Amino acid sequence: MLMVAVSFYSITIASAQTPQINLSRETSITLLTCSPGDELYSVFGHSAIRVKDPRQDLDWVFNYGTFNFSDPDFYTNFVRGKLNYILSVSEYRHFEYEYRRENRWIWEQELNITPDERQYLFDSLLINYQPENRYYLYDFFFDNCATRIRDIFVEAIDREIHFDYRSLDQGKTFRELLMPYLTEKPWARLGINLALGLPADKTAAPWNYMFLPDHMMTVFGDAGFAPENNEDNNFIARSEVLLEGGELPGARFSYAPLFVFLLVLLVSIIMSHINLKSKRFYWWYDRVLFGATGLLGLLITFLWFMSDHQVTAWNLNILWAHPFHLAIVFFFSEKKYFKLLKYYFMVNLTLLVILIFTWPLLPQALPWMIMPFIMAIIVRSAIILRMLKPDYAEKNQRSRRA
Repeated sequence: MLMVAVSFYSITIASAQTPQINLSRETSITLLTCSPGDELYSVFGHSAIRVKDPRQDLDWVFNYGTFNFSDPDFYTNFVRGKLNYILSVSEYRHFEYEYRRENRWIWEQELNITPDERQYLFDSLLINYQPENRYYLYDFFFDNCATRIRDIFVEAIDREIHFDYRSLDQGKTFRELLMPYLTEKPWARLGINLALGLPADKTAAPWNYMFLPDHMMTVFGDAGFAPENNEDNNFIARSEVLLEGGELPGARFSYAPLFVFLLVLLVSIIMSHINLKSKRFYWWYDRVLFGATGLLGLLITFLWFMSDHQVTAWNLNILWAHPFHLAIVFFFSEKKYFKLLKYYFMVNLTLLVILIFTWPLLPQALPWMIMPFIMAIIVRSAIILRMLKPDYAEKNQRSRRA
């Protein structure tokens, strides 16, 4: 549900099945770009299309970013990558009210197109709004509320639009394009980085930058048509600010995840010292540590293999957070499984040490804030191996705790 806006005042168009609304020559069609919001679903901003005909008292906003929270399968479909988004239509005054209430900005860019092109684009939008056409399967990078607008502009306007990408900071990956929007949301930043796999580290073509509303506003602002009869060939006729908003609140503690993981590492070191000093093992701590890591691995595995989200496949975070950690906690403290534990943690320790040294060389950008947590797993894996040696094993067995 990222990069969306919820439309609360959808209107009914009686002629949607057979568009028959003839626009006057005073009609304007504009691209609306809205600033990021404070909620996670709005943190990347939003785009919409406004059609305004003062002669017919028509002022509508076509919004491809609507979803239905009341759907009982909403969260299930979202996690599985099967969430349908909806093209809705609302009056502009209602659209603006929502953004005014959230203290967000709205920028407007009027398209420099002919009356015939405006009519054809408007008719195309009405056809898209028909019940059988208004739903589409959301894809965060390639089919969202911004890319739908980009595509209908290119397809419905007969003249070829020439794009000038020189204003873009090209050569960035999809992941790198997202990060500036998450600076003030450290936990969301971490969660998204953990969920996204290798596809997010692919370099985005300039065309694909427009999955983000800010970049689409920039690209269309620099776009133009082939010159004809010395006429103005800019794609955008005018730009203005419709609504001035405020700044988003900053993060209270932008390094909160790092602080928490450093605390986990410190506790792991203290627990390890207690274990070695007393020659007693308290298995409950490792059940929590490795159990939580295994649950994360289970989620990564689900998003990779059991959902339709293309961007969560081939996730290299599974090298340290995998479901086997969840399974191994059930074998702790039983002497008959000590041999199994020994081999498991020997392999785990070896893989994690290799991962630490090859971290900068990996094709996927793993979140560096998670490093102390991985170090905690390394420390505990090493201590478990030490405690499984014969001089500790008997005492461990006598002092086991659930």
